[in-house]
Amino acid sequence: MNRKSNIKIRHLNVIKQIYKIQNLKKTSEVMSLTPAAISKTCIEFEKIIGKTLFSRTIHGLIPNEIAKRVVESSILIEKEIDRMIIDIDNIYNEKNYVNISFQSNSIISEMMKCILSIVSSKNVNFTVNYGSREHLFSSLLKGRTDIIFASAYNDIIDDRINYKYLIQDKCVIIDKDRAYSMKEIVRNWDSFQSKVWVLPIRGTAMRDRFDSILEYNGLKTPKNLIELNSIIGASSLIDNPDTIGMSTISYLKSVKYKFEENKNIEELSDITLNVGVYWRQDSKKLVSEVVDFFIHNMDLNK
Repeated sequence: MNRKSNIKIRHLNVIKQIYKIQNLKKTSEVMSLTPAAISKTCIEFEKIIGKTLFSRTIHGLIPNEIAKRVVESSILIEKEIDRMIIDIDNIYNEKNYVNISFQSNSIISEMMKCILSIVSSKNVNFTVNYGSREHLFSSLLKGRTDIIFASAYNDIIDDRINYKYLIQDKCVIIDKDRAYSMKEIVRNWDSFQSKVWVLPIRGTAMRDRFDSILEYNGLKTPKNLIELNSIIGASSLIDNPDTIGMSTISYLKSVKYKFEENKNIEELSDITLNVGVYWRQDSKKLVSEVVDFFIHNMDLNK
C-alpha cells in the first residue's frame, strides 16, 4: 500500500481534533459529523500508517507520541496550504506580499524607510508584526513569516535559516535615576536583588544574557519580577523608585531617556547583542530580493 497517496486531508483534520478534544462524542459535535464517522476515519488512518494513535479508555481517547507527531505535521501541512492559496491569489492579482516580523527596536526606523521605498517603487505589499524572539523564529520556520529582524548573541540559529549581521545593540540596566553596567549590578547584587525587576521574557537574547551572567556568578534570579514580551509599558514601569530593568541603549535613545550629565552611557554597557536579518534558505526569489534591498539600503551607523 502506498501510504502517502492514501492519506487525505480529512484524516489529518479528524486526528487533530481528536488529539485536541480527546473525546469521540465532543469531537463529532465540533466537526458536525457522527461519532461513527469520526471513529471510522481515525481507524482508517491508523490502518494506513500501521500504527495506533490513541489509547481507548473510559476517560476518552488518550494520544500517544505518534499522534503528537501526526498532529505537528498536519499543522505544518495546513499552514503550507494556506500559504499556497495566498500565493495563488497574489499571482492572480499580480500582487506580491512579504510578511516581516521584528523584535529588535534598533532597526525600526531604517526598516520602515526601506519598506516605504520598496512599496513606492515596486509591486510589493508588506505586513509588519512585532513579536517575541521565540515566536518569530517559530513563525519563520513554519512559513508564517518571510523575514525577521532580531537580536542574538549566537549567530547560529538553525541551518535552514540564512543570517546577515547588521549592527550591534548595547544593553544597560536602568532605574528612574541612572544607568548601571551589569558588572556593577553583580558586585552589588544584595542591594539590587530585592527591587522589582522589569525584564524581557525568557527566550529573548537580552534575557538569556542576563540570566547566564547571574548563573555564572552564582547569583539567584530576582525575587520580584515583571516579564514583558513587548517594550510597550516598559517606560512607565521603570519610572518608579522601587523598580529596575534592562534595556537596549537604542530604545532608551528613541524614548529620549534622560542620561546623566557628562556620562557616556555606551561606556556602561558590558552586554552587546548582534542585530541581524533572518530568512529561510528555501525562500521565494522576492524575499531574497527584499532582504538584499534591506542589507544595502539600511543606514544603521548614524
